[in-house]
Amino acid sequence: MSGFAKRYSFRSGKVHDESCKAYNSGPLAIAACCVMFCLGIGLIIGFEAGRGGTGGQSRPWQQVRLPETLLPIHYDVELQVDVTAFTVVGQVNVTLRCATPTRHVILHSAELDIIGGDGTPGIQGSGDVSTPRITSWFLYTENQYLVLELDKALTKGAVYTVSLNFRGTLRDGLIGFYRSSYVNKDGQTRYLATTHMQPMGARLAFPCFDEPAFKATFTVTLVHRAGYTALANMPLENNVTRNDGWIADRFQRSVRMPTYLLAFVVSDYTSVGTVSSSGLETRVWARPEYIAAGMGDYAVDVADKIVAYYEEYFDVPFPLPKIDHISIPDYSIGAMENWGLITYAESLLLYDARRPSASLKRGVVRIVAHELAHMWFGNLVTMEWWDGTWLNEGFASYVEFLGYGYVEPDVKVMEQFAYYRCQAVMEDDSLTSSRPIFQPVNHPDESREIFDSITYSKGASILRMLGNFVGESTFRKGLKSYLERNAYSNAVQDELWEALTLAARADGQTDLDVKTVMDTWTLQMGYPVVNLTRDYGRGTAQATQQHFLLDPTATVSAPSDFGYRWHIPLTYTTRGNSFEQPEQVWMRPDQDTSLVNLRGAGSDDWVLVNIHRVGYYRVNYDLTNWQLLTDYLNSDLYEEIPPDNRGTLIDDAFNLGRAGQLDLSTALDVTRYLVRERHFVPWSMAKAAMNYVETAFGSVSDLNANWQAYMVQLISPFYDEVGWTVQQSDYNTEVGQVLAISTACSYGQPGCVNNATALFRRWMDTSNNSHIPETFKSTVYCTAIRYGGSQEWDFAWQRYLEAGPSEQSLLLSAMACSRDTDILSSYLERSMDAALVRRQSAPDVISYVGQSGVGKSLAWNFLVDNWDFYMENFDETQFTMASIVSSVTKQFSSQEDLDNLEQFLRDHPDQGTATRASSQAVDTTGANLRFRRDNESKIRAWLDGLNRGN
Repeated sequence: MSGFAKRYSFRSGKVHDESCKAYNSGPLAIAACCVMFCLGIGLIIGFEAGRGGTGGQSRPWQQVRLPETLLPIHYDVELQVDVTAFTVVGQVNVTLRCATPTRHVILHSAELDIIGGDGTPGIQGSGDVSTPRITSWFLYTENQYLVLELDKALTKGAVYTVSLNFRGTLRDGLIGFYRSSYVNKDGQTRYLATTHMQPMGARLAFPCFDEPAFKATFTVTLVHRAGYTALANMPLENNVTRNDGWIADRFQRSVRMPTYLLAFVVSDYTSVGTVSSSGLETRVWARPEYIAAGMGDYAVDVADKIVAYYEEYFDVPFPLPKIDHISIPDYSIGAMENWGLITYAESLLLYDARRPSASLKRGVVRIVAHELAHMWFGNLVTMEWWDGTWLNEGFASYVEFLGYGYVEPDVKVMEQFAYYRCQAVMEDDSLTSSRPIFQPVNHPDESREIFDSITYSKGASILRMLGNFVGESTFRKGLKSYLERNAYSNAVQDELWEALTLAARADGQTDLDVKTVMDTWTLQMGYPVVNLTRDYGRGTAQATQQHFLLDPTATVSAPSDFGYRWHIPLTYTTRGNSFEQPEQVWMRPDQDTSLVNLRGAGSDDWVLVNIHRVGYYRVNYDLTNWQLLTDYLNSDLYEEIPPDNRGTLIDDAFNLGRAGQLDLSTALDVTRYLVRERHFVPWSMAKAAMNYVETAFGSVSDLNANWQAYMVQLISPFYDEVGWTVQQSDYNTEVGQVLAISTACSYGQPGCVNNATALFRRWMDTSNNSHIPETFKSTVYCTAIRYGGSQEWDFAWQRYLEAGPSEQSLLLSAMACSRDTDILSSYLERSMDAALVRRQSAPDVISYVGQSGVGKSLAWNFLVDNWDFYMENFDETQFTMASIVSSVTKQFSSQEDLDNLEQFLRDHPDQGTATRASSQAVDTTGANLRFRRDNESKIRAWLDGLNRGN
């Protein structure tokens, strides 16, 4: 491979400072460097004296990446798990091959006590290979290494087995091997043991080579007490009841995979399942009462169908004999794609058909489709290192829409892509603090920070764009080749580009080099805005591109080899022409201007670019074309423009207005057509874009009041039309009704507020909420609490303590809708008590509170005062700290906000996994402040003009 993408090319040789630098400094200093660890009732000391040299070669444990001297082949892992005592006693035998002679065996190990009959690990050569002697061993905690020193070098090509005994605990965190719990229908607390290994949690469960390129096979034995069921990645091979009454469940040998995909669960769960025509067993596991209530049935059905669809789509069979899907009460993320044993947050896997909700069904099918896509992208073929995470997550985030669309074809899921995947990340990616999709990860700790919107949503967006410009059949042909060539191995993005290029050339696209195109999208941050200026007499247009930044005054400090220019597949159509087969021209980075022939477009016809927002770019038109599009939206023919493009027009216009590239009154004029709109996608995109006005001017009371009145004017016809009688004729109708009601209530439409509060009051009076449709609960709860007081909030709190997962999620968000600062302060305090609010929900509480104008200062001050709590509990997990910082600072728009944020960052320079989110918060606040300063008079004048009937 060429350039940056050579295998292991980003392996860091950097030597980090050691906790004690005294290897050659005398006996007292050497003694101070000793690492001590518990061995039952004694201590063992591993001396690090006598190791000559100062580089990483003589002290390979100083390198932050594992040396490639040893390659694991197979692990035999046994874990005896006491679920109620929270203890784990384990043994692992690692079979490995020596790639380069070495006198050190280095594995990852963290928070484990290494134990044994003689207090030492063991090593044994295979066959006639002579076995070296372990002379010493120690833990190098800085890099979470267990180091075994040998009396002689291992032989290149020879196979050895390293044996280790260890003891650990079921952690109370949410990573590694940890404990979770729930209260059953009899009021008893039931515990379970579960895992979350990504990105670096396997080393907390057993000593191992905990990097994605070190794939191996695994045989897992879980030893547990009677009354529990054990699950692992593979089917059960056998179980034995031992003399002490413990049950040993041994599972079949796994396929070759990385440690981060390992999973094991010991619980008292039950399951529901099915077996496909090909013999694949699919099961959903959950609390017994949830399974009995049928809450796993929908997930079983869609999972079974999606696997069959993916096998056909990729033309690569699923290699395991079973897939278990299991819900976990305490869980830090949405789900994890462990091969054969996928773990989920309870509220995302379980669906109660007795309380129908299109949005809840959508949540289940999308996340199941996402995790199953990983069975091919991530599991069968794995990135070589965490800098390639986007290959896994971007693919799954795109392919989930294909799986979802197959299961629910009437939903027209690709119409939703622009909203759910593009819109928010394009805002993140228009800041100077953004990053390229391919981001070098020089230290393992940096891997946690890379699980962000750029990896997931931008990754999905550019892959959709790629599939569109090469064509679906070519795309699928290239994916099949890529998967088959790299099965059970690791790959980098250039290998994908090569497979797709070969497929394109085989299909006649001889001039296309996928790498040349896609490097401009993956190796530099940001995206372009295409400026289209029409020549109305000649029927042509000039197209130019520039790097789109929300703050035009910002300076981009990160260099780009492409000069922040892109290969752009520009699609367009004109009035009366096809949206499904639009014209396409290529814009190249080395062209200042591209000529576009607008076939069939008269001088009075509009032109629309970026059809279905398949391209990851914004579009700005000359003012005449903007007016033609606006007039058409305000006509009875507006639905001839697809829903995603109607939403995109508002999103582009508003963001161009924010960036000073389009007069804000032009953007505001586009929104006036919404009084006609009845589709949830353009309304959702419009709300997301237009909410910015409240973010910037929420504290300007008169302007904000006029804006609220304008939004009520726009939504009222839609709200009046759908009413409160549940509409379940189809997905779009149901979701549109929910959107109309929630929007009307959020902007204070009197009829909506009165109806919502009356429904909530009836619940309070009768202690029964069956009269509130599931689809309206979120709006009813939030509205009643916003316009209520302590009585409504206290009632919701009691219901929260008694509720199941889905209901708890609704109430958790709704309780942050209060406008009483004392109530919100109390809520924040309660969120830190794990006995009241589950650990994984504490970040949600502060995020929800911070997203309101009333709560933003409360949430910020609470975060500052309790920073150590949040860092200690949530910095190890993906997403969480970044999400907290982003949510709490989202409403920042004043100079005081910016000053407070910058002072906090000076006081707390170590932001951990929130580092990029904190930088983005500074950029966003600065842009908000500039927008507020430059546009207050313009928005005020435009709203005044509406009131005067202009």
